[in-house]
Amino acid sequence: MRKKSYVLLSLFVLASLVLTACGGGATTEAPAPTKVPPTEVPLTEVPPTEAPPPTEGPTVRYCEDGLEGETFTFYSQAGLTGPLSTILGTAFVNALNDSIRDLNEAGGICGAEVVLKLTDTQYDAEQEIATYQQTKGEDPNLMSIVTYGSGATIALAPLLREDHVVNFAAGLNAEAFYVPRDGWTVGVAPIYSDQFAGFVQFLSENWADVKPEGAGDEIVVGVIGWEGPFGAGATTAESLAYAESVGVQVLDLETYAISAEADVVTPLQSLALQGANVIYIQSLGFGPAQVIGVLRVLEMWDKVVVGGCNWAMNTDVLMILGESAPAAIGMYGVFPYNWWNDTEIPGVQQALSAFEAGGYPDSDKGVSYLTSYGGTFAWATILKHAIDMVGFENLDGDAFFDAFKELGTVSALGIFEYDVRDGTRAPRSSQIRQVQLVDGALEFVIVQDFFELPDTRPPAE
Repeated sequence: MRKKSYVLLSLFVLASLVLTACGGGATTEAPAPTKVPPTEVPLTEVPPTEAPPPTEGPTVRYCEDGLEGETFTFYSQAGLTGPLSTILGTAFVNALNDSIRDLNEAGGICGAEVVLKLTDTQYDAEQEIATYQQTKGEDPNLMSIVTYGSGATIALAPLLREDHVVNFAAGLNAEAFYVPRDGWTVGVAPIYSDQFAGFVQFLSENWADVKPEGAGDEIVVGVIGWEGPFGAGATTAESLAYAESVGVQVLDLETYAISAEADVVTPLQSLALQGANVIYIQSLGFGPAQVIGVLRVLEMWDKVVVGGCNWAMNTDVLMILGESAPAAIGMYGVFPYNWWNDTEIPGVQQALSAFEAGGYPDSDKGVSYLTSYGGTFAWATILKHAIDMVGFENLDGDAFFDAFKELGTVSALGIFEYDVRDGTRAPRSSQIRQVQLVDGALEFVIVQDFFELPDTRPPAE
């Protein structure tokens, strides 16, 4: 009995343990969750966005930025009045006006307008200096000028070196260009001594074909030139040394006054008596016309070869001769540029169109119009390059000349070419042309195309 009670008690205890393990005991309630009051976020005022300040224009402007509203001045000085003004005439003035008009109509210089300032110097050296100094005073940032005579070239050369101003010069004096080296005077054509040496070279290489009837094998050149540095420009020590090196004799220079009444007979007779079979003319305008006329009167024309520097073979010479212009047939000339009859060249076509639109007389259809017209566009090419190199605001004479030298050669619409490579200051190539009758008209005909001229630059010092 006791054993049975013990078993029942054990079962009861075991059942209680099972119930407890199954959760049958009292449960504890979890506390209610704490309510968190909502946080109020204060409104932040966002200031209005300010537009960035307007972008200012570039402090240095280049061609691509446009230079509208700016002005460049093309400075030129020449003899417009006085006793020598008729030598060059007015054709170059028309050319400058026409070329600057055409340049502006094509957009100017990067949008900037070009204006001309042309000052009369009467080709007097003192006036050339005074005019330049006045121009420099009015424009302290002067970069370039254009001049037209040997007197101006020589007188201005030291001032230009000091002031760093480029002179585009038609007076082609060797020493003014090259003594000292790296000067600021640049020629529109070869220096006169190079031209003369080039003509001597042409003679020495073609004497059998060009010599007068009855002439021997020896070439004897007589040079006749105006009094002054221009007239003496051909026969320098260097050009005479070249002539000697190729076996050509050059007589002492004969000169005559710069006057329509000058005595040309005496110097020509002197050269004839010394055995000259070549006459080389170092003058322009009425000067060559006088020599041609006297050679005909003295019946020397058929006994000599007649040649001349670049300015001696020009339309004005034929116009001065008038009805006697055929007297020039057979004359040779050093010809370092293209001509009005080279109509396949676009620049010649452009100049011809401007000339015809101007209604100018045929007497003005000469070298001064053609080279002056093209020269304006060469100047514009250099100036644009300078702007692209340093910017408009940094332009000065140094920047202009640096741009010029970096370009090296600069075409004047294909009419002629400037050359400042490796210390050069004037072109060094030329044609030889001859006055011939073509279809009833007098033309300057190429007998030798462009060739390199002998180098007659003087020593640096």
